[in-house]
Amino acid sequence: MFLLGEIVSVVSGKGGVGKTTIALNVAAALKKMGYESIVVEGNVTSPTASLYLGYMPAHRTINNVLNGDFALDEVILEHDSGVKLVTCSLALPELAANYNKAFTMLRKLKEKADLVLVDAGAGLGEEARSAIDISDFVLVVTNPEMPSVIDALRCVRLARAMKKKVLGIVVNRVNVSLPQVPVKEIEEIAEAPVLAEIREDRAVHESFSYNFPVTHFRPNSRAGNEISRLAALLVGEEFQSKENSFLDRLNFWLHRVKIKALP
Repeated sequence: MFLLGEIVSVVSGKGGVGKTTIALNVAAALKKMGYESIVVEGNVTSPTASLYLGYMPAHRTINNVLNGDFALDEVILEHDSGVKLVTCSLALPELAANYNKAFTMLRKLKEKADLVLVDAGAGLGEEARSAIDISDFVLVVTNPEMPSVIDALRCVRLARAMKKKVLGIVVNRVNVSLPQVPVKEIEEIAEAPVLAEIREDRAVHESFSYNFPVTHFRPNSRAGNEISRLAALLVGEEFQSKENSFLDRLNFWLHRVKIKALP
C-alpha cells in the first residue's frame, strides 16, 4: 500500500472496539517514522479522541472554524507525542446542525499532511456515512467476537456500496486465552483481509492513562509493535518488530514519575 496524500476513515460497526485507539496510535507511529498525519474527530455526537490525549475540553475545535473564529489551520492541535488532531466541541448542539459542512471542509486537510485519519462515529449512522463519504479509503476495526465481526461485514458492504475501497480489517483486543473467532474465519465472514491483529495489552491502558498513544509511550510493547507494523504497511514501508527491552521499561517508568510530578 502507498496511501500518502489520502484520507482514510477508520470505522467500526459498534462502539467500544478500539477504533479511536487505532487511529491515534497509527498517527503516533507515522510521526516516529517521519510522516505527518492528522487525526480528525469524526464522532461528533460522542467525541473521545481529544479526551484520550488529555484535552478536556479542547480550546480550539472545528466549531470555531464554522463560527468564523479561526481558520482551519489554527484548530489543528499538536500533542506532545507529535499527533496532530482536529476535534469538535463536547457540546453537541454547537455542531449537530452543521457537521455535513464540517466534514466537507475537512477534505482541505489533505494538503496539510501525508495522511489524514478520520476517527468515524461508531455504527452505520449519518456520522459514519459522512466520514466514509469524504474518505478515499476505509479501514475497519473489529474485535474477534462474532457480533463484532458481523458488524465489520456491514461496514465493509456499506463502504463498497458507497464506492470506497476497503483496505482491510484490524482485529483489536485479541486474547489468545479466550475462545475467539479465528483470523481466517473473520476474513471469510467480513469479506476483507485482516491487516493486523492487536493483542490485548496492558501497555495500551497504561499509556492512555497518561494521555499518550502506546506507539509513542511504549513503542516496543506487543501492541505498540503491531500497530507500528500496520502504520508502516499503510505507507508502503517495512517494519522490524522489537521486543520491549529493559531500557524501554525504564524509560516508561521515568515518564510515569515525571508526569505524576507535574502540578
